[in-house]
Amino acid sequence: MQIVDTGRLGLGVVRRGEGPPVVLIGGTGMPPVAWEVAGLTQALVDGGFEVIAYASRGVAPSDTPSSRCTVADLADDLVSLIDTLRLDGPPALVGYSLGSFTAEHLLSFSPERCGAGVLIAGPGPTTPLLHSVVNSESALIDRLGSLPAEVMTMQTLLTALPPSALATADPLVEQWAGMCAFQADQWTSTDGEVAQARASHAWLRDDDRMERLHRIVAPVLAVAFEFDPLIGPTQAHAAVGRMPNAELHVVPGAGHGGVITHAEHLVPRVVEFLREHHR
Repeated sequence: MQIVDTGRLGLGVVRRGEGPPVVLIGGTGMPPVAWEVAGLTQALVDGGFEVIAYASRGVAPSDTPSSRCTVADLADDLVSLIDTLRLDGPPALVGYSLGSFTAEHLLSFSPERCGAGVLIAGPGPTTPLLHSVVNSESALIDRLGSLPAEVMTMQTLLTALPPSALATADPLVEQWAGMCAFQADQWTSTDGEVAQARASHAWLRDDDRMERLHRIVAPVLAVAFEFDPLIGPTQAHAAVGRMPNAELHVVPGAGHGGVITHAEHLVPRVVEFLREHHR
């Protein structure tokens, strides 16, 4: 991984392959290696794309300018990276969770800066459960100044894994608990985790974001996971209905963490979509 100074901040970047550029935008605290684990990076390289995966602000080794930021700030970070790398044309954007928010913002506000979009576990209205998650995280930050690792591990397990794994004490649960400990070490600092959380909270509390979806005219693949309790198929379907060139793909049997647990269903569809819409 190289550190790229964009003039705005330093970002850790992995760049592989040749062809039309595709930028992978990770979810909260997600390092670029997670895309490798899912197999998406290699599949895109094999599919004839240049792949740029980066660590968003707050995730090591990228900078953490402050403990406050917005999705607009994250999108501006991405634009500065695209400009610095001098890519061969506007890139397709593949975003997961918080990364999907970043991609959605850029697709709606700066469509000339990007090509097709893949929005994974991100587009859709905020549900009562998700409001509760946002409010509880905000309360912890206000009272403690941070998000306790034990609480975030519990939240991740309950939302990322499918109900069948949780109900049967599947070994996957213990594996993911270990992954959560690894992820906790990926933050540049506490400020990085708090900044990303605040960006997500403000986005999910924005009552106007669903109305902006009609601005997205680029081809979009919205991916939802069948058992995602945060932003599932019902919410993704509502978002797709507001975008003129969007389609929905539902990954069966997956929770919010389906980008890893059900990669074998996700990766081929993403590559297929980009080969059709980003050549």
